[in-house]
Amino acid sequence: MAEMRTLTRRLISWTLVLLGAAVATGCASDAELDTFDPQGPIARELHSRGVLPVFWIAAVVFVGITIAMVWLIWKNRVKTYDGDDEWPAQTHGHVPLEIGWTVGFLVTMIAVAGIMLWSLPTVDATEDNTMAVTIDDHSVMWEPTIVVVGNQWWWEFRYYFSDQMDLADMRAHGDAKTLPPADIVTSGQMVIPTGEEVELIITSRDVIHSFWIPALNGKRDAVPNRFSPWKIEASVPGFYFGQCTEFCGLSHSRMRMQAVALSPADFQAWVDSTSADAVEPTDPEALAGLEVFSGICTSCHLIEGVNDDVYEGADQASGAAPNLTHFANRSTFAGGIFNTYNADGSLNRKDLEAWLRDPNALKANYTVPGEQYRGMPDLDLSEQQIDDLVAYLSGLGAKPAGWIIDATQVE
Repeated sequence: MAEMRTLTRRLISWTLVLLGAAVATGCASDAELDTFDPQGPIARELHSRGVLPVFWIAAVVFVGITIAMVWLIWKNRVKTYDGDDEWPAQTHGHVPLEIGWTVGFLVTMIAVAGIMLWSLPTVDATEDNTMAVTIDDHSVMWEPTIVVVGNQWWWEFRYYFSDQMDLADMRAHGDAKTLPPADIVTSGQMVIPTGEEVELIITSRDVIHSFWIPALNGKRDAVPNRFSPWKIEASVPGFYFGQCTEFCGLSHSRMRMQAVALSPADFQAWVDSTSADAVEPTDPEALAGLEVFSGICTSCHLIEGVNDDVYEGADQASGAAPNLTHFANRSTFAGGIFNTYNADGSLNRKDLEAWLRDPNALKANYTVPGEQYRGMPDLDLSEQQIDDLVAYLSGLGAKPAGWIIDATQVE
């Protein structure tokens, strides 16, 4: 009897410890991906109409089942054990209980489905909003729209200001691998104006990905050659982390992105700096880096003002590659997994050099001989070529402000 009580106490103690540990794993005041920290009206509406109700339904079901299980275990425990005849009577089937949990499950599923249907109008509704943007010295009224393209294993963001493209235009075009030329093409970090609903047109060039920035909205799949509408909005300037949430191959877990929300004035300043062509360097080492880039890297990468006249895409090599015109203007690289700058604002030469030296050692890429690469291939660069490329890349665009570098640091 005493041994049974001791065993029961130990089981209860370990159960409480494990349950507490499980709960603690979900607690983080500075979590980058937090569904319970909406930072815009769309995310807040989804949170109040969908996330919270479903969470509380799940919590009630979990607590109810847990209490029932503990009570049944306690009620039917073996109080003394003197032989096989001491076991509780064994029964098979219990019609009232079976009807009860079947009906309970059905009611729960109907409630969850009802909440989801109630949330759909909010998720699908869009508003007509335009803002003035100056591009190439011409002012245009832009309905904030960004084309989001998933690639193995990084995100591309395309801005059309002069010749604006909407969902119908993209669907009519149909091919995600040969999208119309855009005014700005960037990767890893999507810059948006605050206080404006931004419509996203989401697609993929290779496999199915899933776009998710929880602070601004829920998830939306990126399907090859299918153009799907989505929307986000940030109330105040800030930085919001995202992640691909559909398994998409070797480096799925290392396919990250950030939404950078700027005030309308700062957004215009970003457009001014990012829409300009790259400036030819004057430093001898950077000039040598430009030569290396022109001879090796242009088979995949594009830099406006360098190889845009002859660039035909990366189809023959990696299938797709980030536009590097303003590489130094972004505070992360390699699909958002490395910082371009250290916390003190200095260039992160260590990771940039390591990436150029052996990208597969840092991020698994698809490099099967005879098949098209996915990701950054090993270019077998010499140390001098790496130094020259670092000098060139670090001069492509203006370094972000210190507070931006600090806020967008990744680990």
